[in-house]
Amino acid sequence: MALSKDLADSPEDIIKYLRNHPDFFVEHTDILSELNLPHDTGNVASPTNVASLIEYQIAQLRLENASLNNNLEKSEEDVLHQRELVNNVHDLSIQLMQVDSLETLNDLLSKSLKRFYKAEQFLFLIFQKPVACKDSSNIRFLEANSKLAFMFTELYHHNKPLCDSLQTEHIEALFQAETELIHSTALIPVQQSAWHGLFVLGSKVQDQYSHGFKIDLLRYITMISAALVESIVFKDSSKKQGEISS
Repeated sequence: MALSKDLADSPEDIIKYLRNHPDFFVEHTDILSELNLPHDTGNVASPTNVASLIEYQIAQLRLENASLNNNLEKSEEDVLHQRELVNNVHDLSIQLMQVDSLETLNDLLSKSLKRFYKAEQFLFLIFQKPVACKDSSNIRFLEANSKLAFMFTELYHHNKPLCDSLQTEHIEALFQAETELIHSTALIPVQQSAWHGLFVLGSKVQDQYSHGFKIDLLRYITMISAALVESIVFKDSSKKQGEISS
């Protein structure tokens, strides 16, 4: 027989041969009567409990089909969630365009990020002290050479979001008393012409943030927020400084 010629006498070689020749038993039906096949029908999904090779193949196909259906349902669910998030971010961006104060920006971002990103904690750290401006709850101004700015220097070199990679000391430095409630983090570096900053989310939900579509939209929100800070704070500060000088 061709089988004995092409194979060494080992189970691994026989398995490999049969996988490469799926029609072997069709061409050699006589050997089926000589095979010893288990006939326990208690669980057709197990190769040790099959009534026949055909039943086992059908059971495997059913399992594969069920897995494909589950994956398809999950994909459809993910698409629906993505569409909902896009609509929400679109509405948020329209609202952001009407913001004219840090207080309004702070309130709008806090509520929206908690709703869309399950962010119990939100910070927008700006490493540049303006001429005259006070912190607004979650929007905070720090010196460019502050400890927090130094801690995240490497992030600006890569200029990419950082998800769930913070050490305990970093989380404590950012969120202080709320550290024990933070189980997932997302950091977006901000680099403007005259200042840099850090857009930070903290969630009590484990593994809430990961690179992908949602973080791409978060970068978009960050970009708009940075432009607003530039317009509200720094351009206004420059104008006041010019008035003082004149």
